[in-house]
Amino acid sequence: MGHVITFLNMKGGVGKTTLCKEIGYYLASRGDRVLLIDVDPQANLTQSIFKKYRFKHTYERENEENRNFKVCTSSINMVFNHSYIEKADKENVILNLSDNLSIIPGDLNTVFLERTLGGSDKEQALKNFIEDYNLTDDFKYIFLDCPPTYSFYTTAALLASDFYVSPIYPDSYSILGLDLLFKAIEKLKSVHRERFKYRPISQIGVIFSNIPRTPSTGVQNFIDEILTSEKLKEKEIFFFTNFFSKNSHIPKDVGYFIVDGESSNSKMNIEVIVEEFDERIVQLCPQNTANQA
Repeated sequence: MGHVITFLNMKGGVGKTTLCKEIGYYLASRGDRVLLIDVDPQANLTQSIFKKYRFKHTYERENEENRNFKVCTSSINMVFNHSYIEKADKENVILNLSDNLSIIPGDLNTVFLERTLGGSDKEQALKNFIEDYNLTDDFKYIFLDCPPTYSFYTTAALLASDFYVSPIYPDSYSILGLDLLFKAIEKLKSVHRERFKYRPISQIGVIFSNIPRTPSTGVQNFIDEILTSEKLKEKEIFFFTNFFSKNSHIPKDVGYFIVDGESSNSKMNIEVIVEEFDERIVQLCPQNTANQA
């Protein structure tokens, strides 16, 4: 079976979406089947993918850049707006980008959904959609990109997931952000105890993100403070050995992807992060991984 993995942190601007798309795109480029699900109402993951593959939403205003882009009608809203009785149609929800990469696009209109949705059936919508269509048989990895809040969207993503990954940037708010994240996870486990009793959710780990190849003294001090934090030690957090390096092209071009770029250092960097990512998956579910092989 495939792995359903949520990327989240309770603090924004930590490289969550960037890591989600870069790891996902790398895995697809090496031959793994990957499904990206954009659960964040800001839809930054979708905007990046759409620019790369030349798609646009039906509501986007035409301009010089997107005039020849294909129109996409697929949306995460289709999953949340359907009921148990009337299931969302898989072919209308999932946009296939290549043989190995697909996406359930985010939608800026999703920001209006939370007030009108609610209810356990809607929180279960993503989980049910994945199970109804046996998507873990079709995809080796399903990545969910979440907003940096404890919200309906985060709950829906985590209820559908087997694992979660937490990118962070080392600053004065990092420890607080991680502490809030793990409190949110524990609260979710308590509220939905039956779901997690039979299908636990595991922490793949924390990845330091957007780190210069030679960190400044200040950045290194924050990293050391996080790694030695007594508060965080109680959470038994796994920290990735490899940091996700800063790349100047990423903030300049929403459609930039490391694998297709010219930076050999960044390519090696994403490769070693994915190697460590793979190792953690094996550690957390060796029997599952062995069966896949």
